[in-house]
Amino acid sequence: MHNHLKPVNTSLNLQVIIGLILCCLIVLSVQSIAGAKIVFDYNASIYVMNDNGSGIRRLTGSQFWEGRPHWSPDGSQIAFERNLEKDIQKYQLFIMNADGTDQQQLTHNGDGDRNGDPTWSPDGRYLAFKSNRNSKRSNIFVMELESRAVKQLTGIEEESSSTSPDWSPDGKEILYKKHILRGGGIADTNIWVMSADGTNQRPLLPDQDPGPQLSFRVYPRWSSDGQRILFLKSIGGLQGDFPIKRFVVMRPNGAKKEIDVNEKMGGEWVGSGLCWMDHGQAFLFSAGLLEVPREKQYHDIYRYEITTGKLRRLTRHRYHDIRPHWVEGALAVSPQGKLPTQWGEMKAIYGIETSAENEKYTSP
Repeated sequence: MHNHLKPVNTSLNLQVIIGLILCCLIVLSVQSIAGAKIVFDYNASIYVMNDNGSGIRRLTGSQFWEGRPHWSPDGSQIAFERNLEKDIQKYQLFIMNADGTDQQQLTHNGDGDRNGDPTWSPDGRYLAFKSNRNSKRSNIFVMELESRAVKQLTGIEEESSSTSPDWSPDGKEILYKKHILRGGGIADTNIWVMSADGTNQRPLLPDQDPGPQLSFRVYPRWSSDGQRILFLKSIGGLQGDFPIKRFVVMRPNGAKKEIDVNEKMGGEWVGSGLCWMDHGQAFLFSAGLLEVPREKQYHDIYRYEITTGKLRRLTRHRYHDIRPHWVEGALAVSPQGKLPTQWGEMKAIYGIETSAENEKYTSP
């Protein structure tokens, strides 16, 4: 009795192995993309990246300026603004899927109008935003996304300017920045809060007393549990210098903690965006150092850990990375549309410089 060994189909086995390897690579690629939870604007386009600064992907790439992105509560969509003219202001609101597809225009105002600073209601049905459609000054409006109906909330009874809305997690209130006019074109800014229907407008903190110094309180942001409010405070002279900058974490009862990052930043800086992340354990901000030559004053995105005081720089590009926004939970991001723009492509297109020092910020 003879044992007959069947010949091994090495070609088929090799195909199976290659197929398994490709499946693993696809899964890893999708997982990497799905981990992109930070959206920001860079060089007039919208990008996303992972929490550690890796996995940068480009979502938009029109001929117009695009910026001020904001995640929907479930991470499936992004609201942003786009200027539809190159030589005049014609900023309109748009929304798109998390992968950059299905871009929809929400507002259709005329030349000289600006709609921006979008923020979603917790149920995803409304957008609060700033607009100067009824005045020379910007004020807060709310749009119902299904009907596109718009309602003005601030600036109805007085001529003022209000921007930077942020919806409370329970949907009952909206934080915003209000300009407090001193006269002569000079204004402080303070953090105000109102009911979601525009009633009960009031300052979160007392307005700055007129004096030799200006006070700017900007980028108000609710924490995800609604128990803290984050903003940036800058104090300086009437000549435009603001050497005092502090991040402020405030409780509803008025208790405050001020965070000074000047020493960690390595010099005086100017901010250009702020948001919570990691379920209130950290925050992101974008900033540029002032003590470098003007042509190299690029803004980058930083991550600050509240409990440890650790500051980590996430980006280092030859242009401005600004206005970051972080989303909680899983994202519906897929490798479609313009997402495959890789780090190497960004270097080639925009002349981004990298170094060994930068790698420690963008690697896990």
